[in-house]
Amino acid sequence: MKITQGKINELLSETGCEHNSQKHGEKKNKSCTQQAQPGAAQGGCAFDGAMIALVPITDAAHLVHGPIACAGNSWGSRGSLSSGPQLYKMGFTTDLTENDVIFGGEKKLYKAILELQQRYNPTAIFVYTTCVPALTGDDIDAVCKAAAEKTGKPVVPVVSPGFIGSKNLGNRFGGEALLEYVVGTGEPEHSLLHLL
Repeated sequence: MKITQGKINELLSETGCEHNSQKHGEKKNKSCTQQAQPGAAQGGCAFDGAMIALVPITDAAHLVHGPIACAGNSWGSRGSLSSGPQLYKMGFTTDLTENDVIFGGEKKLYKAILELQQRYNPTAIFVYTTCVPALTGDDIDAVCKAAAEKTGKPVVPVVSPGFIGSKNLGNRFGGEALLEYVVGTGEPEHSLLHLL
């Protein structure tokens, strides 16, 4: 999913927000449209919000394409309930270094996806973009597409670098990734209508 200013504005539009219904003129949507600044501590970033939205998918692997510090974000502190798969409790990262910033991290990401698939055989892999590969221009959409073709499993790019906005916006980008790459791609073996 390509991030454009129009897409960000669309997701930031909160016309039904209880706070915005009481505001008028320039003040309307002000807090909703404030852009985060790289390196600023604002109580969470879009990457964190996307993970919060998607980590409850417990039978998938969640791979952070970024420096090791981003991977330590919130794995153990988010609640997800599962009577089966425990894969979501494991943190996976490409651990980008200075050399990856200079030469690009796409090959490292591709290898990490293939190794993750081979070792753990998840039903799907969610790949989160953090600030570093977004700034250096890694094309995670292309890498995920190539890896999905190679593995035969869904590899979902979640473009959510922290500097594009808050946790709230990241929740929305996580949902957008589900809508674009997951919803409607398959049918369950049984449906409620089948059981009736």
